Amino acid sequence: MANPASRIQHYPLWYLPLAGIFALIYVSLSALSFTWIVLLFLALCFAAGAFWFKDIQNVLFFGFVFTSSISLTKALIVEGGIYTPGLSVTLSDIFLIPLLFLWLFDKKIVHGEKIYWSKLHFLPLIFLLWSWATMAISEDKLAGFFLCISFTKYFVIFVFFADYVKTPRQIRLIFYAFGLAMCVHFMMMFLELMVGNIIDLQGAKTTTTGTSLVFAEAGGVHAFRPSGFMGHPNALADLMVFLLPPMLMMLILGQSKIGNVRWMAILGLFVFGIIALLLTLSRAGWISFTAAVLFMLFIGYKRGVVMRKYINMLFVIGGISIIIAVMVFPTIYLRITESDERSSESRLAMMHQAALIIQRNPVVGVGIGGYNRAARANIPEFFAHLSPWFQDELLKGVVHNKYLLVMAEMGAIGLIIFVLMLWRFIMIVPNDRQWSDPVLFALALGVTASIFGQSIFYLFDHFYADQRITLSYLFFGLLTALLKIKTVQNRDLITTSKNVSQ
Repeated sequence: MANPASRIQHYPLWYLPLAGIFALIYVSLSALSFTWIVLLFLALCFAAGAFWFKDIQNVLFFGFVFTSSISLTKALIVEGGIYTPGLSVTLSDIFLIPLLFLWLFDKKIVHGEKIYWSKLHFLPLIFLLWSWATMAISEDKLAGFFLCISFTKYFVIFVFFADYVKTPRQIRLIFYAFGLAMCVHFMMMFLELMVGNIIDLQGAKTTTTGTSLVFAEAGGVHAFRPSGFMGHPNALADLMVFLLPPMLMMLILGQSKIGNVRWMAILGLFVFGIIALLLTLSRAGWISFTAAVLFMLFIGYKRGVVMRKYINMLFVIGGISIIIAVMVFPTIYLRITESDERSSESRLAMMHQAALIIQRNPVVGVGIGGYNRAARANIPEFFAHLSPWFQDELLKGVVHNKYLLVMAEMGAIGLIIFVLMLWRFIMIVPNDRQWSDPVLFALALGVTASIFGQSIFYLFDHFYADQRITLSYLFFGLLTALLKIKTVQNRDLITTSKNVSQ
């Protein structure tokens, strides 16, 4: 098949709208500091390299996946509280916007093909449509409108991934990009640990809240929690929950299936990823990762992909690693046993508040983007035990539970759609026994485990409109693409068998 870039060259005016897009991006970012100007310049150099190597789409695709986990944003219009930034441009958008243009151009104009659509698309679409519907009743319609735009972008990312990813080469490209992103996060973590503080970059929505812990009952032991490029230690832990399960599944498959060099590279990244997860001191991250691994091992064992000896080996290695980690980093043990500096108390207070909002708006909620304003008008009795300063701090954010947030803003209807969507993506691979390629199944199971781990993480942290939601929809799209590839492989296998029998 001819390269998409070479086909595009037959259309002499195709570059004009692309140039216009880059011009709009540059104008929108022209007021930024030197950091973002440098990032934009590097992105343009990245695009120039794509033209030079005549593989524009895949280079931009690699760039988008690589930057999808880097939380550098610019809020163009700020509306709402801390966690409702309004309308923002992210670093990954610089790659995504021209990539979507080239994809649609090649799909519709060059080939005249339909965009891939499956049964997995319906629930995300329904959830998006319900988000837009609740905007009409939102306590803050402008914030709701901007959030709906962000949610529409996430849905487009899902549709794009499900359609665009068709070959094993593209799947490898995705994980090469994520591997490079992990290396970048590790380097930033190392710098943060060296200086003992968050390195604040222009466009990075970093926060110092919860990044430095003091364990008073343990003699005043201090612990710094690195964030990488994710803005907060919990977000970095969440990134590891996304990336580590598929890597572990590839390691279990063994060198004979994926090659010695790849296996060793994955092993190195996995070990550093585990260290990063531990150093974040994110209890939610630890719980979510453990749940994802147990889910993956259970399904893998039932399907005959993971042998009992590997499970026993992992438990032994895991136990020994935990003992060593506690000896080297005793703050890991202290994080579980000592005071959490009112972290649990704040979460409990916000859950009481969310429950009150839900009680008063049970069916359709207060509308998307309306949580912050509704929170100020719905003060639970639990808040009477808190100081005025602590109450003000809590009112700036949103409840640290994605399910309660969805129900508070979109009601029971929105929560049902959301849970069904997660359930559909989590159960489709375990319930599908028509996998002819064990490597493809193992990868799909690893991606499913990542989504399952995310569903557990939703119980403990705030998720609104950030890079973690981008990654969620990216993984939805990746899983859908893997299922699509599996269907094509099975159809080709059946056709080959028929030809042989004839």
